[in-house]
Amino acid sequence: EDEESGDQRFQINSQNCLHCKTCDIKDPAQNITWVTPEGMGGPNYPNM
Repeated sequence: EDEESGDQRFQINSQNCLHCKTCDIKDPAQNITWVTPEGMGGPNYPNM
């Protein structure tokens, strides 16, 4: 649950993420905001 709004949210921490962007691509309602992890780790997505 989000502390500020009280809405439920699903969070995947960068330690457990493969950075494949499937969650962002396959979300038809665009509820997921995918951002690169701090330190710019992970794959290079040139069009982001």
